[in-house]
Amino acid sequence: MTTPIHSVIVPVKNGARYIGECLASILAQLERDDELIVVDNGSTDDTVTLVQAAADPRIVLLHEPTPGPAAARNTALRQIRGAYVSFQDHDDLWPEGRQQRLLEALRADPSANAAHGRESVVFDGPIDPAYTWMQGQYVNQHSLMCSLFERSLIQRAGLMDQSMLRGEDSDYLIRLRQAGMVSAPCDTIVHIRRRHNTNWSSATPAVVRANTLQVLRRNIACKRRSNNPPLKRPDCRAAPE
Repeated sequence: MTTPIHSVIVPVKNGARYIGECLASILAQLERDDELIVVDNGSTDDTVTLVQAAADPRIVLLHEPTPGPAAARNTALRQIRGAYVSFQDHDDLWPEGRQQRLLEALRADPSANAAHGRESVVFDGPIDPAYTWMQGQYVNQHSLMCSLFERSLIQRAGLMDQSMLRGEDSDYLIRLRQAGMVSAPCDTIVHIRRRHNTNWSSATPAVVRANTLQVLRRNIACKRRSNNPPLKRPDCRAAPE
């Protein structure tokens, strides 16, 4: 079996409205032997039917009943085979040339094990001022979706903490940096974030603050345990809240 160059992970729950356009934007940039792993997280709409209707051999459809994007992504992470790993949300898009540009940036820097580019934001509904600042910016400190990672880096970081129903991507980015991530910049738009009224990340300001504090507490706890290591390497996923 040929080893894929790219493994792309897309968790989805009730994403029938956007999943077709998302998958098309990814498949247009993948090679014949690459894999696009779609993990259905308990959809009750036509999501699964639409994914199956794509009838592309590069699509691997998995099912994960445990709620949350972290649990869905972990299901995919357990079986990725590609040399490079990308994450995408089911309602977002890849601009043309994204994957090739990121791969070129990564390979151009011998010290890099990741690459990141700029973000674009489109609003399917009212404009949300909380996201307008991202337009054209590097947001790799906050988002997994604008980056490309070597699989060896992902393997060192391990699985996501699926006890976190929100903020799991920020937590995972911290752990990637702790695992030795060196990311090369790519000066182009590599991810189109779509904002709408059913985004999983939509939450009240109080919930956002609580999630941010949870990530910070876990990061501080992990650093403390790393500075006072036990007999075995600390597992940052299990850091107490």
